[in-house]
Amino acid sequence: MTKAEIIERVAKRKDLPRDLTKKVIGQIVDALFVEMGDFFIRSRNGRKAARFTYPRFGTFSKRRRNARAVRNPRTGEPIQIPEQVTVVFSPAGDLRDLLNTEARVTQRRA
Repeated sequence: MTKAEIIERVAKRKDLPRDLTKKVIGQIVDALFVEMGDFFIRSRNGRKAARFTYPRFGTFSKRRRNARAVRNPRTGEPIQIPEQVTVVFSPAGDLRDLLNTEARVTQRRA
């Protein structure tokens, strides 16, 4: 899904005020993602990893990946990948259940 598609879907919702324009919705979406990004950038890796949890959807967590040696698939030459910080997503139980319900319905139709 693209940013434009998110804005379009939010604009069509019936439970939001009618005077919200797509431009305003776009600004809200931008602000949300900027704040989430800033949260992970500013957080320090201490005892507790930085986490952003949205109930019934899932949790985004900041995680450090150790340096590691891999092989270039094209040449077979060993490459050293440096230590990196990344964000991982873990779906909530509700989201996982919905995804698996859809998978079961699709399997029954086949």
